[in-house]
Amino acid sequence: MAEEAEAAVAEAPAKAAPAPKAEAKAVPAKAEAAPAEASDTSSDYDWRGKLAGEDAKFRKELDRFTDEGSFAKAYKEVRSKATDPRRVSIPGDDATDEDRAAYAKARGIPETPDKYEIKTKPPQGYEPNDTDKERLADITAFLHSKGGVYADPAVINAAHELYYREAETAVAYAIATAARQAEVTNEMLGKLWPGPEKARNVGFAKAAAAHYFGKEWSDIADMQFADGSLLGDNVQFIKAMARIGRETMEDPIFLEAGRNGADASKSIQSELDGLLALRATNRSKYNSPETQKRLAELYDAKQRHEDRSASN
Repeated sequence: MAEEAEAAVAEAPAKAAPAPKAEAKAVPAKAEAAPAEASDTSSDYDWRGKLAGEDAKFRKELDRFTDEGSFAKAYKEVRSKATDPRRVSIPGDDATDEDRAAYAKARGIPETPDKYEIKTKPPQGYEPNDTDKERLADITAFLHSKGGVYADPAVINAAHELYYREAETAVAYAIATAARQAEVTNEMLGKLWPGPEKARNVGFAKAAAAHYFGKEWSDIADMQFADGSLLGDNVQFIKAMARIGRETMEDPIFLEAGRNGADASKSIQSELDGLLALRATNRSKYNSPETQKRLAELYDAKQRHEDRSASN
């Protein structure tokens, strides 16, 4: 029995021993991924901040541009203008004579104000008088002396244009004012001299003025007062000339003595003195009928003038 048992143990396969457990290797913990930096092409890229840095004012100015492209375009335009060889910096107070000369040459500013090419023309129908020409010359000389942009030919021509506009407006205003004043004067004269007396006295005034002022009367009549009225439409002037007209137009001797604005009284007396002097120098001429007739006319005219003066 013992032998059979030993044989059975020998024949039975031996049980494999359990394999030793392998040691578990420690796996390091997965680190959290850092946030990815925005690329230049991402929508979160702050290009304004990158350009401005810590300059808050520049950063605010960049807000005007929608993107880098619009900013680059604006920069290119500014750069192009700044480097344009045709552009010359406006000379400041500290500019050198060379800088001023360079600017004047580039802008076509002449050395003297009388050398400007004035392209501005006066308004149609407006004829500049001597006063206009003097004023324009003064304006041009003043701007030229200021230099810089003030002396630019475009500014000079603009100044001439402005002057003509203001002058044209002033002329239109003066004409309108004179017309209104003429209506007022006409109404006042109608009250002063009712009915046909108005036409008669105005006729005396015009005749006396034309006689005493001669060819210059038309210019004198158009002399304008500060209120816009003309001398020829002034009530007091018309009344005075009408009075002179009434006194002289009916007295041909006195009228002749006052021709061309002369003092009639002095003219009559001067002629009387000359004729009376003939008594000593040329007695025969003094006694001639012509001289005696003229003496009588002059004495009568002088007496009539003295009588009129005494009655007034």
